[in-house]
Amino acid sequence: MKKKVNLVLAGLVLAGLAVFLTVEGAEAFCVYNNTDTLISVYQTGGHKTGRGFHKRIARGENECCNWSAKDCNKEGEKDSIVKFTVSDVNQDLPICYNVAIQAGGWLTVEGSKGYYKCVRHDYQ
Repeated sequence: MKKKVNLVLAGLVLAGLAVFLTVEGAEAFCVYNNTDTLISVYQTGGHKTGRGFHKRIARGENECCNWSAKDCNKEGEKDSIVKFTVSDVNQDLPICYNVAIQAGGWLTVEGSKGYYKCVRHDYQ
């Protein structure tokens, strides 16, 4: 009985691995809040007028927008540049202004106790 259970589990692991390897990565830019505060992210460039990425992101959370979404990336290419201003909502203080990332990349906001920074990551 134990052999059958092990064989079934091994089969499930292999099937899951096959699915994982065949699925393409996420096609979105994301902003990750790795701070100790609530942040506000406001898209300042690369979006359609009156649209764009405007989110409040809790600590430890993230928000994303598909790079092909014209509201968030009017050029619609992975290497298009999109820009953001990030603020500490609780202190009403800016963290970074007009930080640019590629639409296929992501931005991490890091730090604690008022010492924050924005780090861009380009898509591979």
